[in-house]
Amino acid sequence: MKISLTALLCFFCSIAGAQTLIYDGYMKGHKVGEMKVVKEVSDERTVITTETTVEAHMLVKILVEYNSKSTYMNNRLVESEAKSHTNGNLKSSVQTIWKDGTYHINDNGDSKQLSHPELIGADYYYFEIPDNNSKALALATGELLTIEKSKPLEYYFEHDGKKELHLFDESHLKEVTISHKLYSITFKRRY
Repeated sequence: MKISLTALLCFFCSIAGAQTLIYDGYMKGHKVGEMKVVKEVSDERTVITTETTVEAHMLVKILVEYNSKSTYMNNRLVESEAKSHTNGNLKSSVQTIWKDGTYHINDNGDSKQLSHPELIGADYYYFEIPDNNSKALALATGELLTIEKSKPLEYYFEHDGKKELHLFDESHLKEVTISHKLYSITFKRRY
């Protein structure tokens, strides 16, 4: 019975250290998807998982699924994996590992290295305001994002020449708008 009680106690402690944010995705005022972001904190590390599903009808039905998992130690990204599927087909798979002072990135089978002393993934900023940071790693592409403060609690994350507008409340991401050539999608946090 001791083992069962210990396992049960560990399970409840892990639940207590988890924080979940849920966002609804909108295009032109219509709900098209959902994003769930979970942050689990233990003594040694922080793990953030993201699950996003968007189903949009343009000329054809498009179903996009994005999942990522990142691990942080001492506020430094040490590993991550991000995958996206479009209509059930793998579109992108990116793995990042911090090793020997360098980030090793496998981007759809292509290897590259990013020499940076310490990075945070963009997913970290669902739970924190990026006050003093000007760079983050886009987990989905393995590329650096530039973060610019526009006004209090409003930031732009620039990626591939596109700017994403991030609006915060006192402690968490409240809303993000991602604009593309063909469409814009806004994720708004549920309350």
